[in-house]
Amino acid sequence: MKMVSVRMADSKTWKTCVGAMVNLIDEAAFKFTPDGIKMKAMDPSHVALLDFELPASAFEEYKIKQPTTLGIGLTEMNKILARAKAEDELALELDEEKNRLTLTFKGVSTRRLSLPLIDVSEAELPEPKLQFTATADVVAGVIQDGLKDAEIVGDNVKFELSEDGFFLSAESDKGTSELKLRKGDQALPKLSVKQPAHAMFNIKYLSDMAKAAGSSDVITINLGTDLPIQLDLQVAEGKGRLRFLLAPRIEAE
Repeated sequence: MKMVSVRMADSKTWKTCVGAMVNLIDEAAFKFTPDGIKMKAMDPSHVALLDFELPASAFEEYKIKQPTTLGIGLTEMNKILARAKAEDELALELDEEKNRLTLTFKGVSTRRLSLPLIDVSEAELPEPKLQFTATADVVAGVIQDGLKDAEIVGDNVKFELSEDGFFLSAESDKGTSELKLRKGDQALPKLSVKQPAHAMFNIKYLSDMAKAAGSSDVITINLGTDLPIQLDLQVAEGKGRLRFLLAPRIEAE
């Protein structure tokens, strides 16, 4: 039996997740355990943290002989996954002899590509203890639109959660942009505010993170005043998750 051999009904989950990761990090150490796959990494500038979990139940077939960590160059993996068709079944296998990961796409034909494994130093990343005071579920397309508006104005965007709703705004010499969702709006299915929260963030990072969601998906936002923002995206029909943490930009007084 191979050390690692897993199969998914389609390639979409991996394609989407790796596509989002590669915007922030070049390489990652994926831990394949009997329970599922996990990966945690910081971007090179230590502004953003990624936390990815995909349980064994998200796979059609999941065979792991023993816990194995695979170092993967995400740019190369992303190029390979770009070759998958949406309806292709995806299998990942570890070729121990050649120290490679083989990706097999099975659709009209069966295609196989492999990439060499790399040494990725695994830093033990502590679990951030953040006291968020507000949380909201927001339809991803709304956030993506708000960020595109804000990008016209500047580099940073302000996120606010209050009893009234969710607000996203940007301001600079070039002008202003503003997005509002009121409590009860369809695109704001959930809002829970212990106390109002606001913080400023870099738009480019947020846009890269939000890309991982389809426009009708829901992103869970956790916010505290001038704390990092936590964005949770459900993957593999809610079985797995991709979590992002992004440090705030502290506004000059």
